[in-house]
Amino acid sequence: MRKPLRKLSALLLVSALAGMAVLLIFDVWNRLTITPFHQRMGALSFMLIGASYISLQLGSVQHWKDKLKRVLLGVGFFLWGSEQFVSPGHLMTVMDSLVVIIFVSDLGLVIVDSLRCKDDGAS
Repeated sequence: MRKPLRKLSALLLVSALAGMAVLLIFDVWNRLTITPFHQRMGALSFMLIGASYISLQLGSVQHWKDKLKRVLLGVGFFLWGSEQFVSPGHLMTVMDSLVVIIFVSDLGLVIVDSLRCKDDGAS
């Protein structure tokens, strides 16, 4: 199962990069004017890169705790992009709150792990 998930991750990564390229070309073409297309293409790129990272993590061999943190990070990106397609309301608020919780918790765990390490090279 590892190999198909890694291939899916690569395909999703290429798709996210292509979406980002389309976004940049469209932005230049429209003189950096915000448009619904810009918002949707940016959101789609977030969703694709999140899905790519989730697939990569599910196809890797690592401790379950590390895998869970990394999958949650991918879910955060996916939700961040997805909320651009949801009308304002309760669902969007819940999704936005989950994104904040995931990103703050994930980075908080990285900081805690770094603080536990006596000599991590950070000053």
